[in-house]
Amino acid sequence: MLLPTLLALTCAAEPTAQATQATEADQPVQHATWNSRSLIFGHPVERDGFHFHVSFGLGGGPDNEGLFHAMEIGGTFDNGVVLGLLHTFVQNKDMLGPDRGPDLIGGWMAQVKVPVFAPEFEAKFAAGFGGLHDQSDGIRVVPGFGISYGLDFHLPFFRASGLTLNLTLMHVWVPTHYFSAAAGLGYTFF
Repeated sequence: MLLPTLLALTCAAEPTAQATQATEADQPVQHATWNSRSLIFGHPVERDGFHFHVSFGLGGGPDNEGLFHAMEIGGTFDNGVVLGLLHTFVQNKDMLGPDRGPDLIGGWMAQVKVPVFAPEFEAKFAAGFGGLHDQSDGIRVVPGFGISYGLDFHLPFFRASGLTLNLTLMHVWVPTHYFSAAAGLGYTFF
């Protein structure tokens, strides 16, 4: 009598193959996350797939000041690392303060962004085509080399996007060196 009772309990405790398959099929697909939760909002931050960011702010340096703009497009790997294309500049012509130095410094650069400490923080570095615009009569591009680096602080309102505050430093050589630092506010799809 004990043996049939134990056998019945054991069989009842072990799900059948069909029950296991149905349970696994009913589970939602889990998206990759950067192995961390948002410090501010407490939800997981998904960092995989398409990446897009745009921001505006103020920038300036020893030779210019004006409107800062950055736009990124690329992809994010499961570990949170972003590879993308950055278009960034500081526009001086008729924007803020006296027109001094180049009308615009900026460039198109290959960029890598890496999450640090928590999903809210990213370090970024970009290098590639940089240069100046002379806008005294139309737009004349003065080509050179540029680098950009800085930090982004995200407010991930949602699992895969949120408001972004950024600090960006930019150097352009044409071959004369120009420098600009900028602070911006934008939105990011991680």
